[in-house]
Amino acid sequence: MLAEHKAVPFAAALPRAHDLEAPNTSVTGPAIECLTASMRPEARLILLCARRQTNAETAEQIKTLLRLELDWEYIVDQAHQHCVTPLVYQALGTVCRLGVPKDVFARLQSIVEDNARFNLYRTAELVKLLRVLSDAGISSVPFKGPVLSVLAYGNLALREYGDLDLLVRPRDVLRTKDLLARNGFNLVPLLKRTQTNSRFRARNKDLVFENVNGRVRLELHWRLTGRHFSFPLELKELWGRLEPVSLAGVQMATLGMEDLFLYLCMHGSRHGWERLVWICDIAELIRVRQDICWKRVIERAAELGCERMLVLGLLLAKELLGAELPQQAEQIILADVELRPLTRKLVDSLFGTSEASRDLGDWYDLHLKVRERIQDRLRLHAYYFFRYLRLAVRPNERDHAVLELPGPISFLYFLLRPFRLLTDSVFRDRI
Repeated sequence: MLAEHKAVPFAAALPRAHDLEAPNTSVTGPAIECLTASMRPEARLILLCARRQTNAETAEQIKTLLRLELDWEYIVDQAHQHCVTPLVYQALGTVCRLGVPKDVFARLQSIVEDNARFNLYRTAELVKLLRVLSDAGISSVPFKGPVLSVLAYGNLALREYGDLDLLVRPRDVLRTKDLLARNGFNLVPLLKRTQTNSRFRARNKDLVFENVNGRVRLELHWRLTGRHFSFPLELKELWGRLEPVSLAGVQMATLGMEDLFLYLCMHGSRHGWERLVWICDIAELIRVRQDICWKRVIERAAELGCERMLVLGLLLAKELLGAELPQQAEQIILADVELRPLTRKLVDSLFGTSEASRDLGDWYDLHLKVRERIQDRLRLHAYYFFRYLRLAVRPNERDHAVLELPGPISFLYFLLRPFRLLTDSVFRDRI
């Protein structure tokens, strides 16, 4: 299968025209207008295009927007930032190619072709590593990346992603690390061996690797999230619910669909749903997996303390991409008075707030709002208290600028810092 893709990297990877035009009865224009009316037309166009299937109503909305004078530089940049360029290119080419400037369409096509080739290359690397680990008797579970591309979109070329993700049992981390090193993957940054000991693994969730040419990054996970953002999904249970998936003609196991939904909604909530592609993943999985038992998914979410995160992801998929929600989720949405204001805030920031522009207080507030259990909120309070404390006492470049101290006595910066902060405060008050 890989050889076939390499021979015709773009044509073989993209879907046929009659697949693109299949109707999607779940898309509802009024729902989109509800939360996006204040968005600039370029952002609304991206939302309308960021789906696997386009129905007649959505196509008309796209054509209407294409009659406006649009900032195409913004559209290309934001589509790439949100990792939805293949979907945007596909929709524009299907609905109204003549409405897009030729040079813009050529740029989009170039990005999509590069992404298709790159995804095939990374998929080949993943398949190779899975075989190496299997031969060594190590069970590993690929998730997100190319696996999610196939599960949600049915096509390796229709999703952009930055790295590969691989889950192993905690006891296999060191052996996996050594096998990766022997197969051309090095730690980023290079860590001392003492930094991957049992204490390190107990406090962290992953290690990041890069292959020798720097083209493939791999995150090696032994848990699905950090300690402070609790997601108590037992790995033993998870391993017993794995589902088969075919990737590049190779059969492998990945997260069960119910576990995947819970994880994706937790991951999106933890990162503030800053990338549209994360919402697209939810919408597309809802569309293609009609066999999901939502009653069981919602019950498990409540047991794990992530019901609000699950329903938040589903609500964003409905409001922005027209996904049809299960009745049980609709009932929770109606009952949770905090959910819609939080959704509105996230939607408003989708095309306006980057991760770097959010300060610690913003993340503190967001993380508290997506948690419903007292113990999870207390854990976040403790985590952010110590983060604020570290920021308060740790010297920074402004302290170093006041006085240049040699290395052996650089610890004196900790004594200098309170006086520098006090001086700054007094000076501001006098101004």
